[in-house]
Amino acid sequence: MIELSVTLGIIISLFFIEKFGMAAGGIIIPGYVALQLTSIDRLIGLIIIAFITFLIIKLISKFTFLFGRRQMVVALLIGTILSIVSHHFLIFNTPSSTVELSAIGWVIPGLIAHWAVKQGFAKTMAMLAITSVIVRLLVIICFLGETLPELY
Repeated sequence: MIELSVTLGIIISLFFIEKFGMAAGGIIIPGYVALQLTSIDRLIGLIIIAFITFLIIKLISKFTFLFGRRQMVVALLIGTILSIVSHHFLIFNTPSSTVELSAIGWVIPGLIAHWAVKQGFAKTMAMLAITSVIVRLLVIICFLGETLPELY
């Protein structure tokens, strides 16, 4: 299922980039986010970490020339650091369940923030939401209606 989701995510992302000229936070991101669509707390954590990374990059770019590869590296670095911090400190145990506001992956928030600087945060998140839902729907169709099929 992981391979199918990532492959479909790449295909759908490429289609949307070519058709609409907007990226969903990177070519590979919708496939990974589609796998986590049932974990609302992880999605909220991803949005929070990506937005903080986006704001930090905007702040840094006011004082330095931050574009191209440099911007990508800084975005990935900040996103990875914040994601690791979220994996350790944004997990809350409640009496009935565990709320895990940690970001999805380590690189994903940085990639989203990098593209958000280029095309706007709202547009990037809208494209990510649309492409991730399409990928998840296609995965469900491929597995004949099973919403959570066995991984292997």
